Amino acid sequence: MKTLFNAHLAHIQEIVKEALSCCRLDGIWIYAGKADNYFLDDQTKPFHINPFFNYVVPMPQAEGSWVFLDGYSKPKLYFYQPKDYWYFVESLPNDFWCNQFEWKIFTQPEQVQQLVNSRTNCGFIGEDEALAKSLGFFSINDRKLLNILSYYRAYKTEYEVECIFQAQKPALLGHHAAKQAFLAGKSEFEINLAYLQASEQSDLNVPYGNIVALNEHSAVLHYNRLANKTPDPVRSFLIDAGATYLGYASDITRTYQQESNDLFAYLLQGMEQIKQDIIAELQVGYNYLTYHTQVQQRVAELLHHSGLVKLPAAQIFEEGINRAFLPHGLGHFLGLQVHDIGGWQQNKRGAIKRPPEVYPSLRCTRELAEGMVLTIEPGLYFIDLLLQPWRTHSLADKFDWQAIEILKGFGGIRTEDNIVMRMNGSENLTVKMQQQLNLT
Repeated sequence: MKTLFNAHLAHIQEIVKEALSCCRLDGIWIYAGKADNYFLDDQTKPFHINPFFNYVVPMPQAEGSWVFLDGYSKPKLYFYQPKDYWYFVESLPNDFWCNQFEWKIFTQPEQVQQLVNSRTNCGFIGEDEALAKSLGFFSINDRKLLNILSYYRAYKTEYEVECIFQAQKPALLGHHAAKQAFLAGKSEFEINLAYLQASEQSDLNVPYGNIVALNEHSAVLHYNRLANKTPDPVRSFLIDAGATYLGYASDITRTYQQESNDLFAYLLQGMEQIKQDIIAELQVGYNYLTYHTQVQQRVAELLHHSGLVKLPAAQIFEEGINRAFLPHGLGHFLGLQVHDIGGWQQNKRGAIKRPPEVYPSLRCTRELAEGMVLTIEPGLYFIDLLLQPWRTHSLADKFDWQAIEILKGFGGIRTEDNIVMRMNGSENLTVKMQQQLNLT
């Protein structure tokens, strides 16, 4: 990792040189941030580090710390280590990346005024803009500066790819434990506990809230509850959960069937095949929208072949019926943020290409390039809110509403892997780690 990180940091230095030249700045101060209190409360929210800080410094727990970059000199890391007996204080790390920084330790927030010098012609990046103003910064979260950095973050270094690959391991171990808990008849709450224990995480440090959904709960795309009781009967199980490694996230989804239903089993196998086919076809130089459109077309074909919609696949797609069954995008960039930054950004100037009106939830409209890491997560759901308009449509008699009513009890299907784009196609990081762990 040391060699990979050194190359990663050198790459960042080159980006910083370009950004500072374009913005006519002498340096960048990046603030890691701090945990805020809840409204009218003395309890703090969980701390989430500034991703631009974590981009440079592989320490997602470095609350209150700063890093200074000018593109030329050794990066300066101002590590906040308070004298505190109320809360745990991070110890000084001694890891593969530490020698790449010039270290300064401070113990009081007030010391920042003296430590953060040379502010006049430097940019500030961080959430606390009031703090930046109090310190005398004039360039605060400059849009031009952020556009350049955000654009390049889409192209992952090999260090970043390795971090995302390593983040697959705890997630897959968690998924395996969750599957066993599901098969043992556990509740959503208990399944989530099994996932957290096996992945060695808590609810406070998962990269996003675990989606642990039984039966019809699988139709809620971002289901954020955990039922304490196991439903009777148990029909299906959808789990969307990840993990992190040095701040980089994995994002994996699996769907399982318990109650016998040949049609749901057919759809489940069909969606898995769609995912595998799309991943096999990914190539650099093609826009992500191309593959999203292909997935929608294949869902239309699945609806036709399954008999759920008694129309030709081409007409199902043309009418937009498939979008009632798959309302979200094919996937998104993945990195320091689960929905990593820059998915719509087309160039370093910050030009935005929004998705077409028919696909408002698509999170990536970029042309695929080497080094991009993305999720591929096709789905098929039975959501009343989206199906209701079709019940009174002129094509309503083309739907097998009796079968749909039964399938509503299964909720839906989603299957998701994490891939990195290579010059000759894509590499499936999830399957690669799954094979290393001998998991099925």
